[in-house]
Amino acid sequence: IYSDKTITSLHKNYDSFPIYNYTFYILIQMKVKVNKREIQKMKSYTLICFFLSLTMILSPLISVDKVKDVLSKEILNETGNIEIIENVNVSTVKVMSASSQNIIEINLKDYLLGVIAAEMNPTYHEEAIKAQIIASHTLLLYVKNHKSDHLGVADITDSSASHQGFLTPDEQRKKWGENYDAYVAKLNKCIDEVMNITLQYNGDYINSVFHAMSNGKTEDAKDVWGGDYPYLKPVTSVGDTLSPAYISTLSFSKDTFKEKLKSYNIKFTDNPHEWIEKIANTETGMVSTVNICGTTIKGTELRTDLGLKSSTFTVEYKNDEFIFTVKGYGHGVGMSQYGANHMANQGFTYDQILKHYYTGVEIKSN
Repeated sequence: IYSDKTITSLHKNYDSFPIYNYTFYILIQMKVKVNKREIQKMKSYTLICFFLSLTMILSPLISVDKVKDVLSKEILNETGNIEIIENVNVSTVKVMSASSQNIIEINLKDYLLGVIAAEMNPTYHEEAIKAQIIASHTLLLYVKNHKSDHLGVADITDSSASHQGFLTPDEQRKKWGENYDAYVAKLNKCIDEVMNITLQYNGDYINSVFHAMSNGKTEDAKDVWGGDYPYLKPVTSVGDTLSPAYISTLSFSKDTFKEKLKSYNIKFTDNPHEWIEKIANTETGMVSTVNICGTTIKGTELRTDLGLKSSTFTVEYKNDEFIFTVKGYGHGVGMSQYGANHMANQGFTYDQILKHYYTGVEIKSN
């Protein structure tokens, strides 16, 4: 039999175990006298109760996490700003819709599938597709590392003009129709093989931009956007000139032409033959500037204003129309997708394709 003094002493020895403290506190207050065996039993019962309580607390939390993993879609807030689609793992991407500003969070593999679906022809050679996957993955990481304020919590937008396109599974199915399953299987196979590979220059992820088709030679980034990137320099892309879509034409009446350029406040003369005074070109043939009735406009801006496929064009005024003859498709910087496919068909591998279009880069496996 222990005295009150002994129990008090035992109580002090368990200061680091609050649950024991509580038990002995009750004993002291009740002036209960117990033997050593009974105290040992109480300790055992206390531990059992403690672990049972812990299990009851943690089980619902674990269940909630499992439910989140199983759900294919979960709305995180009622405004529709953030939506999780598919089973999101630790490597996820928050994509902002350029049109709605809504943000979806999706796992990396499904994101890359959505990008390729939006940006590249799924019938292209697998080596060209792998090159595109690596370029798109690297571009994502580059954008994340050079994040703009307008992105907020998002990592990247689905805008091809600003970053790179993206299609959800429903949009992919609508685009590909009966070929959906075959294309998804082909693209996922390519993604699995190169998903952990990226492009770097001096230890940093590169701005791995790409375009559909060059004019036969890619552009220097500084001539298009003004920024100088040592890995975005002109290289030949012979395959582009073999494309049936290499040359396109677009015509405008003089009134339509004036209307599309009204924001420049150009003082047009009465003679349309005199409107286009001078066209300046870069070394690769892209139009750098156009002088229209004394107003100088950048070739890239005129391309956007008129909806031309590229900034490599010639123009003539004939039969009361301005006729633009255009070569290639896109801004012309970085990898040409059509050119990459041509190289792949000639036996080049994805790493050879990437090193051709991105000067001096290193291919890294993460």
